[in-house]
Amino acid sequence: MGSGLLNGEVPALEAADVRCWLYDVSELYDDTTFSMTMGCLPWEERRQRARRYRFKKDQCLCLGAGLLVAYALKKMGVRDLSLGSGEWGKPYLLRYPHIHFNLSHSGTMVACAVASEPVGVDVEERHAYDEGVARLCFTIAERHWMMGQPNVDEAFVRLWVRKESYLKLLGTGLTDDVRAFDVTPGLTGRRNVQFSEREQGGHTVCVCAESPARVTFETMEMLPIA
Repeated sequence: MGSGLLNGEVPALEAADVRCWLYDVSELYDDTTFSMTMGCLPWEERRQRARRYRFKKDQCLCLGAGLLVAYALKKMGVRDLSLGSGEWGKPYLLRYPHIHFNLSHSGTMVACAVASEPVGVDVEERHAYDEGVARLCFTIAERHWMMGQPNVDEAFVRLWVRKESYLKLLGTGLTDDVRAFDVTPGLTGRRNVQFSEREQGGHTVCVCAESPARVTFETMEMLPIA
């Protein structure tokens, strides 16, 4: 991708291309690494937010998420990382209105998706099926599909990341009625979006993008922060 961008020039990104980077923040649990990389964050607000968390896990997720999105955007050629915030808190690039990104974290994993159209990404650490959450959040068709799968726990998480990634594409988060739409795998004739999923290190990741999209995943073992 081009790196010589000036005056808010839009980085080169094909309309159908979506890139998603994944990063396990476990290396940040080391105090020396944590302190060293904290200074690499380009946003003071996120540094302050990371320091406010009481638990190390949350500090590392906040720091790692910031580091990953900065790395991903720089890889796309973005030089000016000034951010704004949408009505529901979804961040966007002030100088690159046609570059969209989304961020998620859970467990020890953070994910960042970048595209030229609105995009949503969600990552969830694998956990057991929760009947109460399923009844509250899933449609009858979704629950029927889930209970017919060989591993109900995996199916439960898969539906959840699909739900949340779609809402994050819209930019509304969990403010919408999550039972007002159906994300059952294989369901056709709904809306012009597609879901791309990946299992990574005990986590399930889902990217929701405008259809059709070419989604590529890249796993970062460590972040080469300049």
